Amino acid sequence: MRVVAGVVLLVVAAAAPTAEGAAGSVPRTLHVGSHGEYPTVQAAADAARAGDTVAIEAGTYPGGLTIRHDGAPGRPIRFTGTGGTAVLTGAGGLAVGGHGWLEFTGVTVAGSTRFGVYAENAHDLVFDRFGVDGSRDGGLVLVGTRRVRVAHCDIRGTNSRGTSADHEALSIASGSSDVEVSGCRVHDNGEEGIDVKYDDAARVKIHHNVVTGNRGPDIYVDSSSTVDVYANVVSGTREATKAGIGLAVEDYSESRLLSGIRVFDNLSTGNAQAGLSLWVESTGTMRNLEIVNNTFAGNGRGSVVLDADRFAGTNTLRNNVFGDGPVEPGPFAADHNFTGDPGFADPARGDFHLVAGSAAIDAGSPEHAPSSDLDGVARPAGAGFDIGAYERR
Repeated sequence: MRVVAGVVLLVVAAAAPTAEGAAGSVPRTLHVGSHGEYPTVQAAADAARAGDTVAIEAGTYPGGLTIRHDGAPGRPIRFTGTGGTAVLTGAGGLAVGGHGWLEFTGVTVAGSTRFGVYAENAHDLVFDRFGVDGSRDGGLVLVGTRRVRVAHCDIRGTNSRGTSADHEALSIASGSSDVEVSGCRVHDNGEEGIDVKYDDAARVKIHHNVVTGNRGPDIYVDSSSTVDVYANVVSGTREATKAGIGLAVEDYSESRLLSGIRVFDNLSTGNAQAGLSLWVESTGTMRNLEIVNNTFAGNGRGSVVLDADRFAGTNTLRNNVFGDGPVEPGPFAADHNFTGDPGFADPARGDFHLVAGSAAIDAGSPEHAPSSDLDGVARPAGAGFDIGAYERR
């Protein structure tokens, strides 16, 4: 306060801009729903910036969602269902485009007339407790997309157009890399379940999923490198030519190479074709494959079907239970496998653990054997490593 010629002057300094107003550094929560300030998910998404959370009340929201903004490192934009699942319906599904640093939790996309989710050249995405419930084409499709975690998701009813549909229930495609898929249910879809394709440096991990009732294969790795498929339960493929797990080189591939694939600790059962198939459409090379400690049983056309032409490097079949009869190893180095029923606990009810006294107990090789089994039990539990997906408890 100053006094000038008898007049009192009140000087008020201009308020400094808040951190939020200046740089958006203070995270905000943007509420959508009957109690929120945003009537639609799209309106909140358009207003959201790095670090913000779009909180979506449980319910159904038409119109789909198109992402238009990126998050930032350590400050993703989060879309979160609150009080239950938020269901986004609409012809376009969830269009991620090429954006990054985004997280989707407790959200389901339903009834898309194209893809459930489509991301192309995107990066740093998380889908957690996420769902896709019906789409005419692929369900969750990643094309040329990097650093993605898909966890505890449910994907069903996709590819309703059948074999003319684009992509698969969960596609990791065309240069995508550093993707992890875990704890998911991928079931009752019109094409493949989880498909890694045309990724020459994929660095993909697919583990602890239940993949069942798809046209098949349930898990498919086509013309890709550096992929681990482990501790999955795959079952019930419907098409007579489709295995539970498929390793392939299709003609669409430019590299015509499948390399550095590890398949271990999986149970593959009740499939229309084999438990696992290796297939080349016309010509291609399979190199450095490890198929170790799996259980194949109750499949329509045997444990393993081999229909490929060129192999290179070191290829290994070890510690597997071939419950559907003898397997011709072809170019594989094969050892410590068990053919027939080693003593399953209750195969009629899907229990393929080993009973006490099984000939597969302590009969495996430690070389390249996984450190734990499908249940997470540490190996070895006894005097040696057990054969098959399960270590004795």
